[in-house]
Amino acid sequence: MLSASLEKQSDSGHVDEDLESFTDRARAFLDENLPPKPGRTAFVWGEGEDIGVKLWEEPDSEEERNRLSEARAWRRKRFDAGFGWLDGPRELGGAGMSKEFQRAYRRLERNYQTPSDSYFKLDRVLSPVLIDRAGESIRSTLPRDLHRGDVMGCELFSEPDAGSDLFSARTKATRTESGWLLNGQKVWTSDAHLADLGVVFARTGTGTGKHDFTSFLLDMDQTGVTVVPLRQMTGGAAFNEVYLDNAFVPDDHVVGQVGEGWDVTREILARERAGIGAGLVQGGSGLANGTRLTALVRAMGAEDDPLIRQELVKTISGFWSAKQLTSHGSDRPGAPGYRSDPTPLVSKLALGSNLRSASHLVGEVVGPRLAADNGEWGTFSWNSLVLGEPGVHIFAGTNEIVRNSLAEKVLGLPRES
Repeated sequence: MLSASLEKQSDSGHVDEDLESFTDRARAFLDENLPPKPGRTAFVWGEGEDIGVKLWEEPDSEEERNRLSEARAWRRKRFDAGFGWLDGPRELGGAGMSKEFQRAYRRLERNYQTPSDSYFKLDRVLSPVLIDRAGESIRSTLPRDLHRGDVMGCELFSEPDAGSDLFSARTKATRTESGWLLNGQKVWTSDAHLADLGVVFARTGTGTGKHDFTSFLLDMDQTGVTVVPLRQMTGGAAFNEVYLDNAFVPDDHVVGQVGEGWDVTREILARERAGIGAGLVQGGSGLANGTRLTALVRAMGAEDDPLIRQELVKTISGFWSAKQLTSHGSDRPGAPGYRSDPTPLVSKLALGSNLRSASHLVGEVVGPRLAADNGEWGTFSWNSLVLGEPGVHIFAGTNEIVRNSLAEKVLGLPRES
């Protein structure tokens, strides 16, 4: 199930094509297959549907599966037309083009109404890791399948007794004939109920050092894998806990070598954080650019309160700074031996800080009207932001873990004893 048959690559992907010709071809494809996105109208307080600012998608099961089906169909059509993995290696199913072509296509596609791509957010996170570290049977098929939408993945890292402290993970992988048996529990797993495969961080040694853990690719649709939704205080269930009871993983689904699980997982998390960016900068919610927050302050009659004004400016400035950081990155590679850009780590912290500021501001301005829906437009709808904001400080590594990484790997400070 984890490897679809490799189809002939579309002839429309030309590595020698100039950017202008490519853009014309891409625009023609999009015009033929998608309706244009309506022009963004100015936000007016009190007009339109009062949906607030949701941080987590929490649709019901039927709606979610319909969305996934639509997203999968679109990804397959886009891939088969030669636009699904533009900067991927041609020998693995990509178009072999530069990232400049990838960016150009993304800019174009933003002008059209596309199905949500959020279900397949791990395609660009996992693919480079699999290309570098997986065996040939996985490397030659799975990155392509992820980009085409044939396979959807999830991450099985955190555990109830370990959280983001992965070296305290208890999920154990035991050698068996031609593979491994996994036993344990994972928690806070996004999309586990929909995923085809999961990347698992499991213990293969007896100690707590980095070489006592290994990364595996797990078929989620098998006996021994039980997914249970986690109900949040928002009322929805955007995450899951996963129970593993002798779940089987064949030898060729080990990522890297046995004992390299920490290196593999660290790279996956770094790539995931890089995608977080400045959070809601391009979400169109009006939160990051201050439009919606400013309108809220005015509507609640708090625009003359100097403390509220100060907090509003601080929040908007924080979002703007995060956008600049994500756009321009950092020219400092970090401490000796750490070659990665620290921007993803700082961006992750900035996102949490900015959303916490926004949540606090909303609480101060709206007050008890957040607790119950009295029908007043633009009040109770902020409940989803205030209750969803704490979760931002957990995903992709808790803030504490990220700060430790910055201290040790970027600033060169000694490890905690």
